Amino acid sequence: MSKWKIDLETTVIYTEYRCPCGSVPCVYYGENVKALSVLLSNNGLIAEKRLSDFFNEISGGLITVSEATIEKFNYEAASKVNIEAIKRDLLNGEVMNTDETTVRCTQLLEYGATTPKVAEKTTFDAIIRTYSSSGATLLSVNPHKDDEGVLRDGIIPKFCGILAHDHDRKYYKYGKNHAACGAHLSRELKGLHELCKIEWAERFRKFYTGMNDYKKKTQICEPQKLVEFENTYDLLLDEGDRVLSGMKPKSFGYDQLRPVLKRLREYKDAYLLFIRDYKAPFTNNQAERDLRHCKTKQKVSGAFSSWNGIVCYAKIRSFLSTATKRQQNLLSAINTLFVVGAACPAEQ
Repeated sequence: MSKWKIDLETTVIYTEYRCPCGSVPCVYYGENVKALSVLLSNNGLIAEKRLSDFFNEISGGLITVSEATIEKFNYEAASKVNIEAIKRDLLNGEVMNTDETTVRCTQLLEYGATTPKVAEKTTFDAIIRTYSSSGATLLSVNPHKDDEGVLRDGIIPKFCGILAHDHDRKYYKYGKNHAACGAHLSRELKGLHELCKIEWAERFRKFYTGMNDYKKKTQICEPQKLVEFENTYDLLLDEGDRVLSGMKPKSFGYDQLRPVLKRLREYKDAYLLFIRDYKAPFTNNQAERDLRHCKTKQKVSGAFSSWNGIVCYAKIRSFLSTATKRQQNLLSAINTLFVVGAACPAEQ
């Protein structure tokens, strides 16, 4: 019978390097300190002041990293992230998810501008957009939710695979294979049923989620079954039209049901792609999960203090999320940035 004790010990290492005569002596931080700082700052969401105190505490006062130095570590790491390599991985994939969210920032850099606008007694809304696959994540920063940002990112216009999104109409301009998020549709139908008392919405929701249940149990949708699903889809939409025609215009529920029926007809291919092609996901949850960290960071910090800061965060977060998906040790991956230079998390 034995028992084991697991513990951790921190050791500060000073290494002296002899320089030629006449050289100016200097003291600098090694890759391990930089990597730990970047990891705790960006993945652990520890504020720079608290992180500075942390280094001082665990080193017994031997390391006193200033807040400005911690910020420099982040900028250095961000400058070495190989964004183009991550972009190539996404473009070469069969499926890509995209979504976007607003975050607050005290500065905003408009398209074509060289100097950011500075907010006075308020903040700007900046847009972080994610391009996500099972093995890679890329976050971009833009001042607005528009086509110009999509074009500037230069990913979706070049992508030839399946693009999953939350029925954002600007994305339909690019490519042909679109998968609209079934989870968003399901929640919308549930709201029509529970709030507007429209029974049809619940019938359609059960049919739609039932197709996904069928997909989970099979390897492919048999042609005859697919025809059955598509016919039922059309019949239920016809039934929905009859329900709508029996409602008074501008009555409670009418204005909520009408656009849903219109969208389900016009974008039938996007809402059925997940059952026609099993590579297409039923939901866009991959992109939403990859954006969740951005919202958590905003809750902790309140707002980004500069435009450069938000761009720096997006690059580092892209690297860390990609490394996580590839089952890389994050501390080792960041250390590689400082040792090797421009890098992308290694493929498994």
